[in-house]
Formats: sequence, structure tokens, C-alpha cells
Amino acid sequence: MLQFYLIFNLKGKNNMNSLMISSSGIRGVVGSSLTPEIALSVGASYGSTIGKGPVILGGDTRISYDSIMASVLSGLLSVGTDVIQIGKIPTPTVQQLIKFHHAKGGIVITASHNPIMWNGIKLMNETGSFLSDSQYDEFINIYNNQSYTFKPYDQLGSLSQDTDALEKHVNLILDKIDVSAIKNSKLKVLIDANNGTGALANPILLEKLGITYTILNDKADGHFSHDPEPLEKNLDQIKDELKQGDYDIGFVQDADADRLVILDENGHFIGEDYSLAMCIDYVLTYEKNTAVNKDVVVNLSTSNVISDIVKEKNGVIHQTKIGEPNVTAKIKELNAIVGGEGNGGVIYPEVGWGRDSLVGIVLALNYLAKSNKPVSSIVSTYPNYVMLREKLTVSDPNDIPKLLSKIKDKYASFSQNQDDGVKVFLDSGWIHVRPSNTEPIIRIFIEQATQDKAKRILEDVLSLA
Repeated sequence: MLQFYLIFNLKGKNNMNSLMISSSGIRGVVGSSLTPEIALSVGASYGSTIGKGPVILGGDTRISYDSIMASVLSGLLSVGTDVIQIGKIPTPTVQQLIKFHHAKGGIVITASHNPIMWNGIKLMNETGSFLSDSQYDEFINIYNNQSYTFKPYDQLGSLSQDTDALEKHVNLILDKIDVSAIKNSKLKVLIDANNGTGALANPILLEKLGITYTILNDKADGHFSHDPEPLEKNLDQIKDELKQGDYDIGFVQDADADRLVILDENGHFIGEDYSLAMCIDYVLTYEKNTAVNKDVVVNLSTSNVISDIVKEKNGVIHQTKIGEPNVTAKIKELNAIVGGEGNGGVIYPEVGWGRDSLVGIVLALNYLAKSNKPVSSIVSTYPNYVMLREKLTVSDPNDIPKLLSKIKDKYASFSQNQDDGVKVFLDSGWIHVRPSNTEPIIRIFIEQATQDKAKRILEDVLSLA
């Protein structure tokens, strides 16, 4: 619970009543909990942690991008860190450009799936993944104590630009994954970029793949056409378009294009976990089918459908605490062949260490092209689980341990994992209750074989709150 001690300790400081700080990054409401002063301090603290650099700096299309970007940039330069600015881009593009430029780290100005009034700052190290525990501890110590030093005029950091970052990212993906089957497939794709950074990256990728495509909400201006989190309730537009049009697959990205969800040719939302499952299934079936060690890493809130697929392919499933930094660290430790998070975040180490919707698009299209099967047919072969997700707003940090304690006691007769909140392994499924890394909420996940069972268990859990 260390991360959340820091979060709620900071909540009471300088009236930052919704600022979230963890190894997954910093997020807050612009002008309220996330101010230019805070953004500058984050930039200066990170620069002091990284040193001279250079640091890759980019962000998503949110309308608060310029304000937060300018403050972070000022903080970096002011402590003597060199910056390579790459503009509005997906989060995984920053991760790839860190490696391309042999940079010492990277920063992304993004609040990912959070609503439009939020923005955030993701911090990465020289490997293109999130800060290690020791790096994060150093950063947060500098930030909490404001122990950075602004340099004189002749020791400031330098600023340069890379305007071809998206092209470099796409070319790397196509260098690492054979897409000849896609180019010969004549597939038709519908994709909802929701006016986020996918609107900038998708045309470059899809043109190089040589397929027919239509992009909904392609303005890249940060005025989201629906809530940025790619949940089924937010996706009526693309569902209707798929039902009326002649498409083979539908995709939806979040604002910074690190998450991807898939819809089938009939406009059916297959679910975030099943989107990840389809990509992992493809890797195990086609890309890495001859691998001796088929280790796959997901987080504790990921559906059992992926565990079932991995076991069927003679692989080994590993689960971590929630958060891309935890999944990535385990992938590196095991030299795993693929992984991700059940929110639609695909991590394919062959390309990079971060969740990447562009990689997910290529993997899914390759599956269709090589199998010659529609999405609905592929997904119909998977075990059918029902996943319910709920969230509770946190007004008092003391509510978190109280609820977790009640969960532990109520289900004391069942096996439990307490690495990240409480996960209870029931006879017919599981329950996972945990505090969010990115919002002041408690997340509740219920997976069962049927909708009725899942609803009954969710009601039982909510009655404890």
C-alpha cells in the first residue's frame, strides 16, 4: 500500500484533492489538482532524477496539452536536462523514440482514459518502460522535498525537435512483424480514434498496410466525441456503423492510443479482455508457436479466458499487480513472449515494453488474414466468461482498508491473493477489489460463468461498502 500512502498524503498538501501519484504516473484535474506549478515541479524533479538526458517529450491531444507541456518542459530545461520534443503522439511512440535516440528517459503528457478535464504526466526510463522502483523512489523523494536546483543561464538544458516520430514508430512495428498477409488480404477496417492521438498514427500505419479503412472521430483536437475510456457503453457510434457497413473488424483506442478494444464484423463489442485474448492467441498460434518457453504475463484483474488460451497452447500464465510497470517488469524478468492488461493493453516485447494499440491492430489483422476467419468465428471458440466492473468514489482514504478487510472476512473460506487489494478465488470465478492507481476510486471486478452469478456477487460486495 506504499503508493497509496503517498497519494493520500499528497492529497492533503496544497489542496491537491484529486492528484494521483504513483509509479504509473501523475494525474489530476487541470486547474484544480494539476496546476502549472505542479507540472513544473514534476518536470524539475524528474530531470534531477534522470540527469543531463536527453529526455523524449510528447503527449496526447487533450486541450490542456500546451499548458501542461510548457510547464513540464520548463522544469526539465531549468534543471539542465536536454529535451527532444516530438509533439502530439501515442504513449508508445515516446517509448519507441527513447530507444531510437538512446535517450535517458521520456515523459508523456496524458491522462490516458480519464475524462477530458483530467491530464497527467507519465514518466519513463532509458529502457522505454516506466521508472524502476529505485528510480521512482528517487523521483518522489525529490518531488516531495522540492530538492531540485534551477541552473544558471549557461547550464540550462537544450531543446530539439523530432518531427518524424510517428513514422519511426510505425516503421519499427512493420520491421518486427511480417505483415505480408495483411497487404494481400483486402481487409476493410473501421476505427474510432475519438479525436485522440490514434487519429494521427492510424493513417500512417493503415496506409502502409495497404488496406481499406475508415476512421471515425479523426480530428486529433482533444474534443472527445465520447468518454475516452473504451468501454462498451461509450461506443454506440462505431457499433452502429459496423452493423450498417461492410467491414471485417472494428477498433477503438483510448486518448493516448496505448489501449485497444476490438469489435467484430457485426458490431458486437467482444470486450477488453477478449481483445487482449485475441492478440495473445495470435502470437501463440502464429508468431511464437515454436517457442520452447511460452510465458505470458497479465495482471490480477485479467479474465480467465486468457489463462485458458495460454494453457491450451502449452504456455504458462503469470499474474502481477495491476499497472503497466508491474506487468512489464515481470515480462522482462521471465523473458516472456507476450503480455498485457485486461483493459485492452497489448505488450509485445518483440516491438517494445509498453502497451501499444498500433501493435494490437497489426496482430489482430494478421490473425484475420492468416486464419481467413472472421472475428466472430475466432472469438466463438473461446470460453465464455462474464466480467462486471464497478467503481466506488473515495472520499476518505480510511475507507479503503475498511472495505478490503470486510472482503477478506466475508470470503475467508476461499483462497485469496492480497498483492494488490484483495482477489478472492471462488469455485466458479473470482472477485478482485483494489484501489485505483490513476483515479481516487476503488475498482471492483467480478468474473463468473453467468451474468446472474456475477450480478449476485457484485451486489454482495457492494453491500459491504
